[in-house]
Amino acid sequence: MLAIVPLLATAGCGILIRRPPPRELYRIILPAALDTDSVVPPTDGTAYPLAGTLAISQYVAPGIYGDPGIVFRIDDTRYGAYPNREWAVPIAEQLGVLTERVLARAPLTAERAVFDPPSQRAQTYIWRGTIREFEEVDRGNQVLASVRLDARIVRVADDSILWSGTSHIERAARAPNMPGIVQTLSEIAAEAVTDLATRARTELKAPRP
Repeated sequence: MLAIVPLLATAGCGILIRRPPPRELYRIILPAALDTDSVVPPTDGTAYPLAGTLAISQYVAPGIYGDPGIVFRIDDTRYGAYPNREWAVPIAEQLGVLTERVLARAPLTAERAVFDPPSQRAQTYIWRGTIREFEEVDRGNQVLASVRLDARIVRVADDSILWSGTSHIERAARAPNMPGIVQTLSEIAAEAVTDLATRARTELKAPRP
């Protein structure tokens, strides 16, 4: 038995050395213009395109996007998620808050759009978003960030879709490390939601056949 003890101790030391990497938590970084609760009314002298209240649902995060790990993609085929690099708050919720801030700057109704109110059915309209891409992209020596979001505005009374759109932005990461990737994801997520809100405002105001 004595001869076995040192071997067990050595094996135990080996296990302790191979510890998993420390857990890292990240959040979307709101651009300075959106990091405020103030509401900015339309500046073009026209009325709001919608009358009533607007709720923002938590974004639908299918498959791997619903997990805490930050998603990466190698080329356009192989997907994975970091085991130790995670979103501190589900990305679906963070995008809901981001959309609330964007719609405060580019409002669609006279009433402030609210993320995840107690009763969405009590609202006039609902903004429903879906995450299609939200990831680091590795192509050869390039490290990029990619965001693709779908959005629909639904009238609650009859569950009809008044408007829908998609926005996709891909850009080289500010730095080839996780802080740089998260910062870039944050920037292009804000741009994608702003693009959707701007297009919704323009297209909802356009005459309908």
